Formats: sequence, C-alpha cells, structure tokens
Amino acid sequence: MMEEKCKQQIQHLCKKYESNSYILQRIDYHINTALETTLETEDKNYEKRIDRTNMLTYEQQVFMQVFLSKNNYYYLANMNCFYEYDGKHYTVIKEDDILHKLLTTITYDDPLIQWKYKTKSTIIKQIKERNLLKSIPESETIQNVLNFLYPAFFTTKDQVKYFLTVIGDNIFKKKQDYIYFFHGKSKKILTDIDNIAYISIGNTNATHNFMTKYHENHQYENCRLIHMVDNISQTIDIHMGLDLLCVAAHYSIRYENGDHYLLTKAGEDLKKYAFFLKNSINSSTIIDVFCAERITITQPPETVSSSATTTDQMKWKHMHYLWKQYLSQFLYPNMIYSNTLKQQLKERFQYHEESDSFLQVTSKFLPVISQFIQFWEENMVENATGELEMDEICLLFKTTGNSITETEVLKILKHFFPFVVIIEDKYVLNMACGKWDKWGDISLALQGLKEDFQKKEGSAILVSFDEAYTFYCERFVGKWIVNKQYFEKYININLAKFVVFDRFISNNWYASSPRK
Repeated sequence: MMEEKCKQQIQHLCKKYESNSYILQRIDYHINTALETTLETEDKNYEKRIDRTNMLTYEQQVFMQVFLSKNNYYYLANMNCFYEYDGKHYTVIKEDDILHKLLTTITYDDPLIQWKYKTKSTIIKQIKERNLLKSIPESETIQNVLNFLYPAFFTTKDQVKYFLTVIGDNIFKKKQDYIYFFHGKSKKILTDIDNIAYISIGNTNATHNFMTKYHENHQYENCRLIHMVDNISQTIDIHMGLDLLCVAAHYSIRYENGDHYLLTKAGEDLKKYAFFLKNSINSSTIIDVFCAERITITQPPETVSSSATTTDQMKWKHMHYLWKQYLSQFLYPNMIYSNTLKQQLKERFQYHEESDSFLQVTSKFLPVISQFIQFWEENMVENATGELEMDEICLLFKTTGNSITETEVLKILKHFFPFVVIIEDKYVLNMACGKWDKWGDISLALQGLKEDFQKKEGSAILVSFDEAYTFYCERFVGKWIVNKQYFEKYININLAKFVVFDRFISNNWYASSPRK
C-alpha cells in the first residue's frame, strides 16, 4: 500500500512538471542520487535512537526497581499524602523530600540523567499506586505494636491480634453491622486510635462501632466482646498509632476478618468470651446462667407464701448488685435493662412487692456485702472535713473480722450509697469513721511536737511539714496513719495563721502559750 502510494506520488510529480526540465532534473537527482544515501543515514540514526531508547528504558527500569526497593514509599489518595516505611516505623513524608532524594540519586555521570524528569514522573506515579494500607509490615514492626499493647492494654497477645484485626476490618469497612463491646475505662485508647486514624489516614470508622452500653435494638448475633484491662493510663502517640493502623490493616487482610481470626487462630477462652452474646441467643439464657452461678434457692417457690416474713429474702437492690458484680467479674457489658432483668427474675422467684424483695433465695456472695453495708451505716458519719481513702476503709472494715478489696468497696458505695462523694475512685469526701478520730490523732501529735520545741531553749527555727509528719508517724507507729496530703490539709486549716512559705510552720506557733 505504501509502495504503491510512493509510485503514484512520483508519477504525479513527473506529470506535473513534464514541461519543466529543471524540476525534472531535480527529481532525477533526489530519487536516483541523493535519496538512497539519505535513507541509509536516516536508517542508521533510527537504529541509534532505538538502541538509546532501549538502553535508557532498561536503565530506568533497573533504577526504579532498585529505588523503590530501597525506599518503601506509599500513598493514600484520600489524603493526597505520602508515607515512608524504614522497616521499623511508618511516617508521613512530603512529596518534595521524595523528589529530592530521587533526583539526587541520579548522578550527573549516570546515563539516566537525560531522562531525569521523565523518571521522576514515572516513579511518583508508581508510588501513588502503592496503597499504604496494603503494605506488609516487617516482623519487627508487628512485634513492636504487639509488645506496646500487651500487657499494658490486653492480658494476652491473642486478644491484641483480635483487636487489631477488628480495627483493620473497620478501616476497610468490613462487618459494618457488628457491634463491639468493651469496658468504659478503656475508652481512652479508642479515642486515641480514632483521632490518629483521622489525622494520619483520613479514616473516620476506626472505632465507630465500639460501645460500652447495650441497646435493646442490638441483635446478639451481631455483638462481639473485646477484652481489655481495667484502668488503662497509657496513651498512644501518632507515631505508634500509624504503625498500629498499618499492622491492623495487614491483619484484616491476612485473617480475612475478626470472626475468621476467632474461628481459625484464637484460643478457646478468647473465642468463648468474644462470642458470648452471639452464643447466648437471648437474655433469658444469660439470666439463667447468672441465677445458676449467683443465686441459691432455700425453699421451693411453690411452698413460699406471699408474706415477706420469711427468713431468707433478698432485696431487689442486693439482687441488682449481684447482677452487676457478675457482669463485672466476667467483663460482660450490661446487656439487659434493669426493668427487664427484674421482670424476668420475678418469673423465676417469689417476689414481695411491699418490701421489694425476692423470697427464699440467698447467695454465697451476699454476706460480705451485707456486713459491709451494716458496718458503713453503723460507723460512718457525715463530716465536712472528713476524708477516707479506699484502703483505709478496708482496714477499718477488717476490725469486724472480715476483709474486702478496694475495688469491691468502690462498687458497693456507688451502688448502695450513690450520694457519697468519691474522687478519682480513691477518696471518699465529707465522711468520717467513728472508729478513727483522724483529726484528734493529728492534733495530739502536733501538741507533742509543740511541747518538744518549747523545751528547746533559744530555738527560733521553722517547723517543716515534712518534719511534723515524720513526728506524727513515729508517734502513732503500729497504728493507723493518715496520708501526708490529709495531714497537710489539717495544718492548712487549723494552723493557717502560722503557715509560712507554703510548707513551714512559723516558730510563733510553738512559742505561743500551750493550749488549755
């Protein structure tokens, strides 16, 4: 086709200039003399260009392969952001920094210098095709994340891996109808992850379906439990957070999803706990288990009269506390509303409306609860300056011949005495115990200290709070001792006019006349 076209063009030119002898001579020269040489030259130049292009293409491919292998750069289109992975940690990096490293890597004696900017564009395009969330972290990164979360946040690495897989599922929007229940005290870690996910990868779904409270619209089939430790104080910074998110995304891809991890990799204890609500089917099944473990029937229901004068009876408030204690012990969410719980318990046990009690039932967990409530009501009084620590309350209760943990004290007070002021789950304010006159002990010790200084002739030094507290501790060694903060509170209230330099008692205090 092309050959025929060339022939036709020559014939056309010869025909066109048949009466022009000069042009015919030029046609003859170009075709029969110059054309062959020109074509040979062009053919050689073309081959050189092909060789050069092939060489540069090869050099470019080798360079890009080596560069991208040595420099793990990734990209997220939704953030228009680049990331670098050094084999240990993921970090955000500016595109200008990548370009600088790329262009300076191509040296001036490098044949690729001719394609410098073309190579730059090609590499940036390839980096943009490398999704950060589909990168594969090295073992060191994975272990760093696992060791960060265990044991600070979780009691086993199995729990950590399940948690990370669920976070990865949320990043990729898998299992969106699932609800994951966790302890309210663990909320800080989820807030950190949520904030870091939004800032670093532009994700708003990382922990959106993690909840602390059950709602009746939640279906047990779609509910899973996340086991975390209590009282988490450690925080997650953005550097560890980005590593965590990348490992989470990797686990979600590797294990398919959280449920698949539980079924194929997790131990039986974790699987049983995570699937607790799913396997329970309904609330009635859960209440049956609770009753079997916590409640003892002392007389068959059919033999119990409607009278409330029976020996064994349990007030609803105590029953409700046992339920909350049961949930707390096994770290279950409160998946049944109190009204529903009470109604279902009425169907199982005889109930007396006037006393709000269940008849002929008891519990092996009830005595210590009742004993503590009795101790509290008999010994505790309201006092504007009173303050008790949880461990002090435990020591005072021990005088009854019983023992109790600080955690249990906190739960009992919050449930049975909701108006008691508790700070930081540690300090009970405005309450004092008749068994221990704290202020009286401090006053007695300070009077002794004052008398000692009055005996020292010519003494004109200040008395530090530390010195006063040491004297108090020595005076009551082997007895109950208030903490230093409370001791200093007493001084600032009762010796306010003698306090100088914030932490000293003026010599005017012990120079004054003794109290009568």
